Amino acid sequence: MNTRLTAGCALLLSALAQQASAFDLNDAWRAAQGYNSDYAAARADLDAGRELTVQGRAQLLPQVGLSGNYSHNTPATPSGMNSYDSSGYGVQLSQPLFDVAKYAAWQKGKIGSSQAELAFVASEQQLLVTVARAYFDVLLAQDTLAANRASKKAYATQLAQAKTSFELGTATITDTHEAQAGYDGAVAKEIAAESQLEISRNNLLRLTGLSPDAIQPLKDSLPLDTPTPATLEGWIQLAVANSPSLKSAEQSVELAKAGITEKRANQLPTITLNAGYNEARSNAFGSVPVTRGNSVGVTVSLPLFAGGGIDSQVREAVARKDAAADKLESARRQLREDVRRAWLGVTNGAALVRAQQQLVLSANSKVESTRLGKEVGIRTNLDLLQAEQAYYDAVTSLATARYDYLTARLQLAQAAGTLDEALLQQVNQAVRR
Repeated sequence: MNTRLTAGCALLLSALAQQASAFDLNDAWRAAQGYNSDYAAARADLDAGRELTVQGRAQLLPQVGLSGNYSHNTPATPSGMNSYDSSGYGVQLSQPLFDVAKYAAWQKGKIGSSQAELAFVASEQQLLVTVARAYFDVLLAQDTLAANRASKKAYATQLAQAKTSFELGTATITDTHEAQAGYDGAVAKEIAAESQLEISRNNLLRLTGLSPDAIQPLKDSLPLDTPTPATLEGWIQLAVANSPSLKSAEQSVELAKAGITEKRANQLPTITLNAGYNEARSNAFGSVPVTRGNSVGVTVSLPLFAGGGIDSQVREAVARKDAAADKLESARRQLREDVRRAWLGVTNGAALVRAQQQLVLSANSKVESTRLGKEVGIRTNLDLLQAEQAYYDAVTSLATARYDYLTARLQLAQAAGTLDEALLQQVNQAVRR
């Protein structure tokens, strides 16, 4: 009794452990956020980029410094003068009153920080799509391997039947050769599928740190929802308003404009407020032991000639602004193409899934009718092998269409800049738990 109870508890704990280790698409994404080194690097880049605003603003704020000195002096002349010590300290403050270059640097810092934010959002969305693609690649590789093994099993059965029929004299050697060729081809496909599965599993492990053994497959019924907005133009407008890559390109133009202002500012005067306090001590014979003093003043600096370097820097900055504007236009065109491609992947992908589902049903019916025809003598062994291979090919194509459709949904939202965990949850509903 105790033995059976212990065994029952062990089985229960084993089942619970297996259930706990199972993961779906959302779990894979969560794991990647804490495991993936590229994502960690993107977060560190974000932290670094946020400091650009602080550094730019610091140039406009007061700069305060403290200095001190001490020296032991031994006069050479006049002769006989005793050595003496001197020391002192001072506090200096400077505050820019008019400095266009520093103001432009502050603006560049703010733009740089904003671009860092956008780069992180883009990296986060890209990782989400990459993890989903890797997740589906594992499932596709599993489905492909299962179909290839079923195909090999069917060929093995046909090969055994062909050999038996040849030995009994009811079939020719041709049937045996055809079945053997089909079986050998199925073995080759199985080896290739096993290799692809291992590659896909390692890729998912690299991204998430999760063992692919516990991956959850898709449900049999896949909802083929119509994306919102329901038109391509609506998605393009959404992308123009939200795409991180497009916004970053727009801010690159603003950054280049600020660079022009910064270079032109080198031809303008700068005005700086200076203030300080100094104290000096000396025990030299005949000197005042302690002197103290305050100073307040304004410094005006105006460059007159820099060898043509400033004009060259301005021309360079203008050219970089023109290049940024051209890259912005290229980004707009590429964005439209990306949205159009992803849109077709969703809309045509849904239609393809439906067509492939019907094809699987038709291919299965053909296998059954061909098997019946072979039994009554109106179909050959080759006909049956071809029908079975067509069925397994249809099964694999359906699996590919299902995974491509789900990936396209994520890619469409990524192109539009609206990809988030809410959409991931919707896609994750197709995963069995």
